[in-house]
Amino acid sequence: MNIGKFLFVLAACILIGNAVAKQSAVMAQEVPVSKSDKVFENPDIIPMYTGGSAEMHRFIANTLKYPADARERNEQGLVVYTFVVEKDGTLSDFNIIHRADPLLNEEALRILQAMPPWRPARHNGEIVRAETYVPMYFRLNQNVAASGPAVQPTRNYSKTDPTIMEDNTIYTIVDKMPQYTYGESGLSAFIGHNIRYPREARQEGIEGRILCSFIVGNDGAISNIEVVEGTNQALNDEAVRVLGLMPKWIPGENNGEKVHVKCLLPIDFVIDEEPIPPLTSK
Repeated sequence: MNIGKFLFVLAACILIGNAVAKQSAVMAQEVPVSKSDKVFENPDIIPMYTGGSAEMHRFIANTLKYPADARERNEQGLVVYTFVVEKDGTLSDFNIIHRADPLLNEEALRILQAMPPWRPARHNGEIVRAETYVPMYFRLNQNVAASGPAVQPTRNYSKTDPTIMEDNTIYTIVDKMPQYTYGESGLSAFIGHNIRYPREARQEGIEGRILCSFIVGNDGAISNIEVVEGTNQALNDEAVRVLGLMPKWIPGENNGEKVHVKCLLPIDFVIDEEPIPPLTSK
């Protein structure tokens, strides 16, 4: 049974290096522009910052101006915006889904609005509009833009270890991002094999995307798994449970040193079979 589709989009822990290589030949071809204004969440080829994630990281680092008032108040945190990449690559329809201090929210939006056009998405052989998102962590006294501590808990987490955040610098932008040992396809297969669609949610036809974050330690161990954005508690809990089963990753590196990196990963729960018959009392 195929429990669901697992969409790996532009996020703190982006697994797009292989995608760039695989799609380069396709990108070089002339592709027609769709006449439809539909916004796709799961296009055949996802939208991408021109030049890839490394170039986007450099742009954010060079553009970021930490708000003085937020700095004085020691405000830090995670900001996540969704947005639409238009057919011409420009960005529109910004929508914040995870907030920090209002000044940090505004700065994240300013950076996104200042970005050059992206490479647009493609679906069924045509250039289309597509939705994606970019998370930004703000942390004071760090030279690496968008690095920071975990967001304050709002739900139960898995493998939480406060000492990791207290005793170490947690990055989201590094020279070499962490990778699942067996690659993107291996990660998708791992989630698909281990996930168990919550019975009641499946009975009631509940679907949704759960955005989770976790820390990949400098030894590759996974910890501090949390739900950043979720639609249903049962789906939230199942996403966290599955991620808690993950083996060690290949750790991220910055300036040649293995470091702790905060990653984001969305999991889409999609029902693709007949609902379970409702429970009946005897």
